[in-house]
Amino acid sequence: MTIKALLFDYDGVLWDSEVAALRSWQETYTEYGQELSLDAYATRLGTVGGIDLIEELERLVGFDVDRDAVAVRRAERKMELVRQLRPRPGVLTYLSQARVLGLAVAIVSTDDTEWITTGLRILGLLDAWDFIECAEGDKRRAKPSPALYLAALERLGISADEAVSFEDSPNGIRAAKAAGIFCLGYANDVTRRFDLSQADVVVDSLDDLTLDDLLRFATS
Repeated sequence: MTIKALLFDYDGVLWDSEVAALRSWQETYTEYGQELSLDAYATRLGTVGGIDLIEELERLVGFDVDRDAVAVRRAERKMELVRQLRPRPGVLTYLSQARVLGLAVAIVSTDDTEWITTGLRILGLLDAWDFIECAEGDKRRAKPSPALYLAALERLGISADEAVSFEDSPNGIRAAKAAGIFCLGYANDVTRRFDLSQADVVVDSLDDLTLDDLLRFATS
């Protein structure tokens, strides 16, 4: 079987936005003399929903906070951090080599189009993709459901064994595997603390594994 498409998660795979998001929340908690539990934050990784982190902050401090003000400050800080980011190691090489090989490349993400396109503009990668398949806030389609991956396969007109997925979180990996797709787990400074062993192969950097070698693993 020949691989015809590479399907990339967005946050944490293309860039270290998960690290930026976690840092912005940690700084918010520190303002109130609290520490954000990584277990609490992890409930939000790669999916829609999870623990309401402002509600959790209120629980820790024992009083109501100005939710709107906290949300605005936190979002502004996250944007300050992500504007400094570049694509993660190996991403640009993989995209370039994929085009040489005639492979389709798409983003398959639980996030929404506005956030994804904002980040792609920052990275200079807005025009690098055949399409973006995202959940737009729909919990029924969000990972770990395979719905987004199945929709991407349908758009491409290919079978699951003709694609390779790139994921950084347990929820994302479960979604890809539930769709029957070979999955590379690309750990980052947040998600390498979690169990990514359901992926078919796990790396700390795409520079550690050439695309040619990955394609051989996926078809062997």
